[in-house]
Amino acid sequence: MKNILKMSNSFQIRVWMGSISMALTLLVSCDPSISGFEYDLPAANSRADLTPPQASFSASVTDDYLTYTFANTSTSATDYVWDFGDGNSSTDFDASNTFPGEGKYTVTLTASDKHNVTSTFSQDIDIVKLEVPQAIVPDILNPSFDEPGDNGKYTTPWVDNNLGKTMQISTSSSFVGGKSAKFPNADTDPRVGYQSGIAVTPNTDYIISYNYSIETGDPSSITVAILGGTVIDMSEVAGATIKSFTGTTQAGKTPFETVTISFNSGANSSISILITNTGTATGYVEEFTAAVKE
Repeated sequence: MKNILKMSNSFQIRVWMGSISMALTLLVSCDPSISGFEYDLPAANSRADLTPPQASFSASVTDDYLTYTFANTSTSATDYVWDFGDGNSSTDFDASNTFPGEGKYTVTLTASDKHNVTSTFSQDIDIVKLEVPQAIVPDILNPSFDEPGDNGKYTTPWVDNNLGKTMQISTSSSFVGGKSAKFPNADTDPRVGYQSGIAVTPNTDYIISYNYSIETGDPSSITVAILGGTVIDMSEVAGATIKSFTGTTQAGKTPFETVTISFNSGANSSISILITNTGTATGYVEEFTAAVKE
């Protein structure tokens, strides 16, 4: 009786698979050009960047013409690199830069996301220093009270405008130009000097100077007030006053004392000058000058 060796089907399959595995191992070890089946295969469920970054920004100049601020309006980005075209750079979200001088600079923003996808946006910035317009120098008419108006009166244009009786004009060789505004006894003959419509540049510093003197006697004063705009009633003076000075030196008809009033025009495009006095001693005013404060 012969012994018959039978192999099961499962054993036959295992032998077959083992042979294939050994063959593949021998193939790889024998062919150095094959490096373990190294291939760049996409990760499971991977997809393209559906929202790539878009770089953009807007630029605004500040009060300093050399300094600009940059508002970042990029989308779908997480990292930013600014190149201001002058050697300066930044990685801030929004940025600012002070340029070294006048000229054209190309500002570039590079925006990227975590997939290392980038986008760039550039804009030319023209740096130009704007010329500041010259401030108006106030033109005070008949500032020395020695120029006759059309009617021959030296009080023109220091009209009262319903504020009171117009000041007088005094003549003396001791006055500069020979004439001066005169303010007699304020208790019995009150008078005012008033000139309106003097053009100025808003928000500008000015200096107005004048000379005054007061004769000896009872305590008296001379007040010069710089008003914003125009007033038509003495009740409006307090609210319109920008700056004023009250002189009380009583040294006689002469010598004169020089007063300088410094003020800012504020929102006003014109000013007025109002001259009043108090007391019984006669006062004098002459030689108004005006200038832009340096």
